[in-house]
Amino acid sequence: MTGLISHGEVPPAKSAVPEDSIIALMLRGCREDPFRPLVIVEDGPRFTRKAFEDRVAAFAGHLADKVKPHDRVVVMLDNRLEYLVAFFAILACRGTLVSISPDAKAHDAGHILRDAEPVLVIAGAAQAEVLKGVDGPVPEVLVVGEPEPDGLVPYDAAPLDLGKVAGEREDIAAIYYTSGSTGAPKGCMLHNGWWLNVVDTDLRLFPRGWQDRQLCCLPFYYADPTIQLLTSLASRGTMIAMRRFSVSRFWDVVRTHDATEILSIASIPALLLTGERSEAERDHRIRLAIHAGLPPDIHAELLERYGFDWLNQYGQTEGGLISRVPMEGSERFTGTGTMGVEPPGVQVKVLNEAGEEVPVGEAGEAAVFSEDVFRGYLGRPEATAETIRDGWVHTGDLVRRDAKGLLYFVGRKKEIVRRSGENISGAEVEAVLSSHPRIVEAAVIPVPDKLRGEEVKAILSVKGGGGREALPPDEVLAWCRERLAGFKVPRYLAWQEGEFPRLPSMKIDRQALRRAHDFDDPGLWDREAGK
Repeated sequence: MTGLISHGEVPPAKSAVPEDSIIALMLRGCREDPFRPLVIVEDGPRFTRKAFEDRVAAFAGHLADKVKPHDRVVVMLDNRLEYLVAFFAILACRGTLVSISPDAKAHDAGHILRDAEPVLVIAGAAQAEVLKGVDGPVPEVLVVGEPEPDGLVPYDAAPLDLGKVAGEREDIAAIYYTSGSTGAPKGCMLHNGWWLNVVDTDLRLFPRGWQDRQLCCLPFYYADPTIQLLTSLASRGTMIAMRRFSVSRFWDVVRTHDATEILSIASIPALLLTGERSEAERDHRIRLAIHAGLPPDIHAELLERYGFDWLNQYGQTEGGLISRVPMEGSERFTGTGTMGVEPPGVQVKVLNEAGEEVPVGEAGEAAVFSEDVFRGYLGRPEATAETIRDGWVHTGDLVRRDAKGLLYFVGRKKEIVRRSGENISGAEVEAVLSSHPRIVEAAVIPVPDKLRGEEVKAILSVKGGGGREALPPDEVLAWCRERLAGFKVPRYLAWQEGEFPRLPSMKIDRQALRRAHDFDDPGLWDREAGK
């Protein structure tokens, strides 16, 4: 191929982040400029670098007798500064954070607790109440109190000497439960090297300095906010955090806290465009937004309306930062939908079912190679071996590459629903629905949605037959809300007449279901429409 697109001249690997542990990076970032703000929450609470290091050391002193190297600790908190303190204090003890959505209910939180077997849980007051309903043992729970950021102060002890922490690059720093095509969510293990490599790559592609302020409008229980915090530590910048994304508050937060960059996922840009036009949209210091999965049909409007570009990128919990649109000349990619090209140190192959590379322009599964991909699924060697083959992470995502080397997203092999940036396991939702005493079987399929990417649709087979009269929607939703996080609760419900269509393997034929249950189906029920 000729005329290949690249990221141009990029500094060498580990030039931005030479450290081999997250704690070592944190100490450099905190001690270079101790009184510069590190993180500011939109409504006031903040930490300087020195205050953050002091809080981490004090809470780590409390954890030192409870958390041994490689022990797992669950954190289940809203977007508040204590989440970040807890994460780094766990790492200071060489433990592993297990992240759970603060909106999780007893069913999904219980699965993670049973699977991860943590020695300790750190939770907010509301989350601690939810954990009381978990089926099975729950370890000691440290409840984060008020006010922020002092919710962990009652647990402080003699500070741990962070300079003596012997962290290693291969230590598992965090586990995030990611949904696959079958079964319950799996624990995706991310070692120190995964984080350090992502931050190093990001800073080499897009250098930042003390004047930069990254806006975080994502939940802290995602990996992305911690990446933003680490990037700010490594570059002497500041992270601005929203409690939750809000269209009405967005530009006020940008201007009040002088944000210079946005990290965006899922429906954020589409939601912003629904807001009223105002002068505030142009009265800011934003240089650019980095977005995962940018819809090409709104790209030009975003650029015209807000005055800065949105760089599309492709990443995955398992594979890390995989590709990004180059910064130089980024306007030429406006509206193309490309996910860009791999940064130095990352390789992507596009493979057919036989594991062979496909010709340029044809779709196939993306397989990713870099030194610091994830280290497998907790307690699932077979699933790990299926995903990591000869060092290559098989993503389950279908992509294509053009003659210039640019990557484009085509679809997913995995049977998951991608709703507003959340991966939802259809199998998990089906298990909850099928546990209802009047549901014989349930099938969950994704439904395209302009705002959220995809929505959850559940098709129900009711004992004795019958539709919504036999099993009303409100009863189904109440059952789900008691057992699932809110984003997993189906929006659409349909009732199957007769048997589900089957494949020769006796699995439900979901393609046939999609054809049979379309939007012209008079029996379809929409939760948002209420009918």
